[in-house]
Amino acid sequence: MKRVLAALILTTALATPVAAQEVPLSGTVAEVFGTRIVLSTPEGRVLVTLPQGTTAPAPGTRLDLTGTRTGETFAATTVTEGPAAAPAEAVLPSALRGLDLTDIRTRSRKDGKIYIYARGGTGWLRAEARGDRLLEVQTDGAGLPQPLIETLLPAAVRAEPRLAEIARLTEIDLDDDGEISVEGFATDGMRIEIEFSRDGTLKDFERERDDRRSLSEAAAREKLVALGYTDIGFMERGGRHVTALATNPYGDTVEVRLDDQGRVERERLWQN
Repeated sequence: MKRVLAALILTTALATPVAAQEVPLSGTVAEVFGTRIVLSTPEGRVLVTLPQGTTAPAPGTRLDLTGTRTGETFAATTVTEGPAAAPAEAVLPSALRGLDLTDIRTRSRKDGKIYIYARGGTGWLRAEARGDRLLEVQTDGAGLPQPLIETLLPAAVRAEPRLAEIARLTEIDLDDDGEISVEGFATDGMRIEIEFSRDGTLKDFERERDDRRSLSEAAAREKLVALGYTDIGFMERGGRHVTALATNPYGDTVEVRLDDQGRVERERLWQN
């Protein structure tokens, strides 16, 4: 009799559907479709069905959800809403918000990457992102903002003594495999590049004299103005050339490259 009862209990347990386990999800509202929203998360975009009776939040709003996930869809049971981003910041990954960026321009690619140019308090920023995940950020000014550095670099990386040799941190790259590389300049003008593994372990360190022969940023901007370019934004110096985002005399937003003599070497349309 006991064996029969045990068998009945086991059969009943197997026949009863297992309740789906709820999981957390956080991100920023990218698009709204009635009771559904597209949420940009560090892992990519997720289609979320809101609980019945929930008012859809505005694009740019930060959300913390719980619910059940199936692939790229999510059925939310609870929604905690944070502050909405300023309209100009709504297109930015969360790591770039709150930095008082202006003149924001973005361009999307078919592979899902987004290119971002914006003006910060210490210069222009250029960034690459996929969804809400920042892949790369660099500046042509006095250095990346400290709040952004603290957001992107783990504590183990920030504690590395060699990092303190960089007086002006100009670039952070976050690889898909978790590796981190930073680049900047020491007080004596030496260019420094450091690579870290996912857990913050030092992988490579390199110092070299900055021997670029390209025009200085000031000289390049002056030359572009003389050539009729306006709205000159982010500028990147290479070995013998300078590339800048600007508006050409026809009113087009372009990437323009000058050689070391200040001559236009290439101009390419930059679609917003």
